[in-house]
Amino acid sequence: MDDLLIIEELEKELSKKLKKLEKVVWFLKGYQCNNSGQITHLSIQKIRLKGQWPKALFKLQNLEYLNIQDNNIKHIPDEFGKLKNLKCLDIRNNQLKSLPKTITNLPMLEKLYLGQNEFQQIPSTISSCQSLKTVDFTENQITNGCEHLINSKSIEQIYLRGNLLKSFPFEIITQREITDLNLMDNMIKEIPKKSKWIKNLYY
Repeated sequence: MDDLLIIEELEKELSKKLKKLEKVVWFLKGYQCNNSGQITHLSIQKIRLKGQWPKALFKLQNLEYLNIQDNNIKHIPDEFGKLKNLKCLDIRNNQLKSLPKTITNLPMLEKLYLGQNEFQQIPSTISSCQSLKTVDFTENQITNGCEHLINSKSIEQIYLRGNLLKSFPFEIITQREITDLNLMDNMIKEIPKKSKWIKNLYY
């Protein structure tokens, strides 16, 4: 199905018109096309989804960027694994506590923004996302599971500011560099002043 027809279907589900934009930015609602007319960027933040995911969304097979902030979302459905070209998912300011296993079916996913949700631990599925480079869990309620971030072979930037961490597994960071690690506003007492594996450490 043509992507623009899918957008029409999506608009019906949302009861809202979506504007075609030259460039999608986080504070504007709408979509962006590539030169072939395929939808690559979609921003539908603050549209009062109330936890209901529009089915048409998962038909946008060329989608690379999705912003779905501030929508009272409590779960991510398994259908998310259909968005094979997705590179960036911004799902901050919702009510998420977990991730579906199908998140590992997104081979292109590089950036995952999960700040201001209700996670209490880092999901183990994180370590199996093969292309993931940036992970943001700012201002959740995380107490454990950080080893899953370190066990990833690709993650370079980790943002954990404003959680409930009392410790962090610095000792298992070996053989690869973490460029940014933000642990500010936690309860960690023992933090190394220097690590050859961490370029920028914020605490």
